[in-house]
Amino acid sequence: DDIYDIADYYENDFGRKNTFTLNINQTLPDGWGYFTASALWRDYWGRSGTGKDYQLSYSNTWQRLSFTLSATQTYDSNNREDKRFNIYLSIPLTWGLKENGGNRDIHLSNSTTFDDQGYEANNTSLSGTFGNRDQFNYTTNLSQQRQEHQTTFGGSVTWNAPLATVGGSYSQSNKYHQVGGNIQGGLVAWADGVHLASRLNDTIAIINAPYLEGAAVQGRPYLRTNAKGYAVFEALTPYRQNFISLDVSESESDVALLGNRKVTVPYRGAVVLVHFETETSKPFYFLARRADGEPLTFGYEVEDDEGNNVGLVGQGSRVFIRTEKVPISVKIATDKQQGLFCKITFDKQIDENNVYICR
Repeated sequence: DDIYDIADYYENDFGRKNTFTLNINQTLPDGWGYFTASALWRDYWGRSGTGKDYQLSYSNTWQRLSFTLSATQTYDSNNREDKRFNIYLSIPLTWGLKENGGNRDIHLSNSTTFDDQGYEANNTSLSGTFGNRDQFNYTTNLSQQRQEHQTTFGGSVTWNAPLATVGGSYSQSNKYHQVGGNIQGGLVAWADGVHLASRLNDTIAIINAPYLEGAAVQGRPYLRTNAKGYAVFEALTPYRQNFISLDVSESESDVALLGNRKVTVPYRGAVVLVHFETETSKPFYFLARRADGEPLTFGYEVEDDEGNNVGLVGQGSRVFIRTEKVPISVKIATDKQQGLFCKITFDKQIDENNVYICR
């Protein structure tokens, strides 16, 4: 069994001498779908005959249902023919609500294959996500094969954890049962530190949004920046523009993101640093009035002890400032033409429920 048969060599890709491929892809007008046609011819070293593959497919959608019809005809080098016809259906189903809002979708798909003798195989699968950040993926499937008289049922669950991807699977048929598990991840080291990642690829990006914690990377709720603002994003396409975005809608960080979209064009095997500008100062809101009880003038600037503009007066005499730490005091103009100011002093912290008097 350990002897390598030279015929095996000729049957695989290494034995190919010449290969010619033709592909035609066409989008049809007015919502009539998508059509593809392909042909493959190949010959081999050391033997006569030509292998030929032909395939036609048509895809379209009707309401929420997507479907593909395909026909394949194959000839091996001995001119033996194999014909297949496949019907693929896919439909999203909605159930329940996500914890962060919106509907939760699951996808039902079915693939049925026919050959010269009629029905050959069928595979039905159900897949979706769950978890407060959609960090869990699941798939269940049921398949039947005519030739081996075999029915197989199986399922798998994957947890996209912050530091690793953990998965488990189970399958059972009338001939066997199997249980499996896996864990994968990676470690990225660079000048500013070391980061564990749930998955890696040959071309990756280190996301750096200084001290912005909890920002979702590229619309993935389970992939978020850590306390220092770092994350590793593995799904880059080399030699093309890759747009990377951060979503702070569910971040509880006080750090402000100055622009949420960046672009990079990496080469294959690159580890690129994608830097997002952030503002690490903290926002503070509080109510304030003049000493005579009148509201402060809307739109007037707020300055710190050193004369830096740190905020402004909003509607209803509500003051907004953004500083690295709670200032000792701030001053606000009461009469710009005469150069008059009033001053608010804080006692180590700002109570947003308090009404401060500007004196």
